[in-house]
Amino acid sequence: MKRTSILCLAFMLIGVLASAQEEFKKSLSGISRIEIETGTSVSLKKGTTNQLIIKEGCSNCGNEDEPVTGWEASNEITDEKAKGLTPIYAGGEDNTGTGMYLEQDGEVLRLTDLKSFYKRMGLTITIPASVSLKINCGNLGNASVEGLTNELEINTNVGYIKLNNVTGPVTAHSATGNIDAIFTSVNQTAPISISSSTGMIDVSLPTNTKASVALSSTMGSVYSNFDLVGPREDGLKAIGGNKSISGNINSGGVKIALKASIGNIYLRKK
Repeated sequence: MKRTSILCLAFMLIGVLASAQEEFKKSLSGISRIEIETGTSVSLKKGTTNQLIIKEGCSNCGNEDEPVTGWEASNEITDEKAKGLTPIYAGGEDNTGTGMYLEQDGEVLRLTDLKSFYKRMGLTITIPASVSLKINCGNLGNASVEGLTNELEINTNVGYIKLNNVTGPVTAHSATGNIDAIFTSVNQTAPISISSSTGMIDVSLPTNTKASVALSSTMGSVYSNFDLVGPREDGLKAIGGNKSISGNINSGGVKIALKASIGNIYLRKK
C-alpha cells in the first residue's frame, strides 16, 4: 500500500476515534494554575469559558507531515475482550474518562497522564487564557500552545515546542527539539527564558517590545533584525557564533534569554 493511502487511512482512523470519545469538562472556578505531566503530544488552546476541556487525539501537534497516532490505537478499537472491563493503571485512577488522573491542591489543578505514549494519539486541552500553565511532555511528546496570556513553563525532550500568540512570562526548554515562539506582546513582570540543547530557537517579538536580551549559541549562529548590530544585506544580522550577545531593545525592559548549544537562534521583528 502506498504511503499516501496509509496516511489517509490513519487520518480516517483518528476521525472515527475522535467522534467516539467524550470530552471531559471541569469548572476552573478558584483555579489559577494547571500542571500537566504526560508523555504524549499536547495541543493547548485558549477557551471561551472558564472550563478545562480534555479531548483525546491531536490533529496538529505531531510531526510536521505525520498524524499523531498511538502505536496500538487500532488494537484498542477492536479489543472485544476488554468489553465490560475497566482499564487499571499503575499510576492511579482515571477520574476523567480520558486516561488521566486529576487532583486539586488549593488553586492548583494537577493532571497526570496514566496512559503510555504508545497508547496515545495526543491530547487536545482547552483552558482559559488567564490561567498559568506548567506542562512536561516527557521523552517523545510535542507541545503546541495557542493564545495563552499567563505564565508558561514548558518542557520536552525530543519533541518540539510551538508557542503562538502568547505574552509570557515563558520558561521553555527542549533537549533536542526546535522551539518557535510568537509573542503578541511581552509581559514585563517576569523574565523569559527559552533554551534548547540541539534544536534551533526562533522568536518573534512586536517591534515596540522593551527588553534586555541575552543571546547565546555555543556552536550555532545568532541572527536578528532588531537594532543590535549593523544590518546584513538580507535584512537579518549575524551577531554571534560561540559568544554571548547582550543588548537592549527600545532602551531595555524585561530580561529575555535565548540559549542553544548547537542550533541557531533567530530573534525577529513580528
